[in-house]
Amino acid sequence: MIEIEVRPYRAEDAGKLFEAVRASVGHLSPWLPWCSEAYSLDDARFWVETAPKALQQGTDYRFGVFDLTDGRLLGGVGINQLVEQHKIGNLGYWVRSDTTGQGVARRAARLALEYGFRQLGLMRIEVHLLRDNHASRKVAESLGGKYEGLLRNKLYHLGQPQVAHCYSVIPADLGL
Repeated sequence: MIEIEVRPYRAEDAGKLFEAVRASVGHLSPWLPWCSEAYSLDDARFWVETAPKALQQGTDYRFGVFDLTDGRLLGGVGINQLVEQHKIGNLGYWVRSDTTGQGVARRAARLALEYGFRQLGLMRIEVHLLRDNHASRKVAESLGGKYEGLLRNKLYHLGQPQVAHCYSVIPADLGL
């Protein structure tokens, strides 16, 4: 089993992020609008360089998922789209193509959920997935996410509004 570390991005992670995304474009681009052949090192730099400010402002909590053995970036996980009044957030996760099926996304997402509930005081975290994203649905379900249905025009992908599956996780689902 790959031992992982989930931590905030640092400026020096840009090259690792770029490499992980470029190695996984074919696997990720059907699900993530930012992941395309046009993804550049400048895009990666912007993502990691703006992460600390977003975290400080409490608008977007971005974390890299790293292999503890070799320091390689395995993916990303984050909580965003916070609604403070109702203590709700949105969970997103991805892993590079050569890491799928090894429990990395599930373990990283679990850590992000625990962070959201314990550190941010959230009471509900939602996961929105494109209709045919079966691998990410498995992750949401393995975390105790409850399926709440299809949401019309929830995600915008490839220039079109898309239906999305909605899962929710509450602290009790994790035994917290």
